Amino acid sequence: MTNNDLPRKLADARQIAAIATGFSLPFSTSGQAIAVSIFAVLALLTLDRDRFIATLRRPAAYLPVALFVLILVGVLWSIQPLSGAIRWVGPYAKLLLIPLVMATAFTPKQALQIAYGFLAACICLLALSWAAFLWPTGPWGWFKAPGVPFKDNAVQSGCFALCAFALAVGAMRIWVQDTRRAIAMVVLALLFFADIFLIYVSKTGAIMATALLGLFVIHAGGWRRSAMVAVAAMIVIGIALLTSPQAQRRIAEINSDINANSGQTAAGETVSTASRLDFWSKAVGFVKASPIVGHGTGSIKPLYQSMEATKPSPYGQATPDPHNQTLHTVLQVGLIGGLLLWAMWIAHARLFLARDYVSIIGQAVVLQNVIGSLFNSHISAVTQGMLYCLAVGLLGALVRNAHSE
Repeated sequence: MTNNDLPRKLADARQIAAIATGFSLPFSTSGQAIAVSIFAVLALLTLDRDRFIATLRRPAAYLPVALFVLILVGVLWSIQPLSGAIRWVGPYAKLLLIPLVMATAFTPKQALQIAYGFLAACICLLALSWAAFLWPTGPWGWFKAPGVPFKDNAVQSGCFALCAFALAVGAMRIWVQDTRRAIAMVVLALLFFADIFLIYVSKTGAIMATALLGLFVIHAGGWRRSAMVAVAAMIVIGIALLTSPQAQRRIAEINSDINANSGQTAAGETVSTASRLDFWSKAVGFVKASPIVGHGTGSIKPLYQSMEATKPSPYGQATPDPHNQTLHTVLQVGLIGGLLLWAMWIAHARLFLARDYVSIIGQAVVLQNVIGSLFNSHISAVTQGMLYCLAVGLLGALVRNAHSE
């Protein structure tokens, strides 16, 4: 191998690592970590310095870096010891992938290959999920939950919603040129969408899927087509909720757990809604105590522990996560961090204002993350945060390439 071959070989290896990362996202946390680490190293080795510097001048790239730096510096005033606080920087380190991926010169073909890797993994999960639904007595004891082979229902629902949206928009775009392929994409999109509401309902996942449905209606083109899409989707959701015992049970839990008290729930009953209300109400007091710079990185669990004696959590123990990304950031680094977080989301939304296919998928990625972050810490979460950072970086690179042509 000559010196001229080395950059090409590294670029090929980088692409393989990127595809592996996309494929591993819905499946394996450890596989995801290994694949993305290899990709990051190869991306750095093949980085165009001038392109990277130009990328960092854009708000969509430097605001994630600024938020990470603030979290890193936040260990200096943390109520935790430095050794304990520093490990809470990790959940925000994935933000550094956004400028790195955005500065990588991905071609549309390479981006499509990465997307296909992610879609292939989701199709595998979809097949297993539907198989478990249609054959409930089958060999599914190893599933994480009913209809959820890997990770959890919130992760699976989020991945399925994004796939359904991308397939539906893609089908709409090629309907005239390739009707058969478009119909196949629509059928697959409906299977993804129905699974979210039929197999094992995630409350956050259902809300995100409904938000993406609304975005799709906006881009459907014309009020008649939009109305047809909305009515068809409502019929699918209605049938799914009425025919699925799992869905009905999950809906009933919302009403039952909202009044749950610590340690006083019926067998099989969850306290997810009650816990969120508890986390959020306590967080308001914590923010008032130190609004500008917060309580320091890694301070969330000690803050909630300080309330356990007087107002215990419905879970029976202090939480390290308030299940809201804004609170997750503000409790640690104050309103400064919260403003940076929302400025980042706005910058990413502005990056995808156009109505081409890539921009519309970018809108879906940002909307899904913002909606999901109202009920969970989706930037800090392992899979949802990684999916967001990689998708924004990849789609942002394509948008930038298109604008520079």
